[in-house]
Amino acid sequence: MDIIARLKSGWTALKFIRVGLGGLILYSSVESGQVSGMIVGGLFTIFSLFTNGVCCAGGGCYTPIKKSNSSTLENTDYEESDVK
Repeated sequence: MDIIARLKSGWTALKFIRVGLGGLILYSSVESGQVSGMIVGGLFTIFSLFTNGVCCAGGGCYTPIKKSNSSTLENTDYEESDVK
């Protein structure tokens, strides 16, 4: 996916908020002359522009649910702990 397509896709209300907050950090640090704030604000703005903001949006971190046997649940032994 090219850069222009990434900029045009995925615009939700949350992405608008993230870009706005990143821009606010960047603007306030440029206005006050803080270089570290400019770096952080630039990173936040760039990350919010080029990512969807959802770590598992593409299904890359999906793990299937492991079904357990009902027989193992029925044969569970419980031990009593030291209850006073």
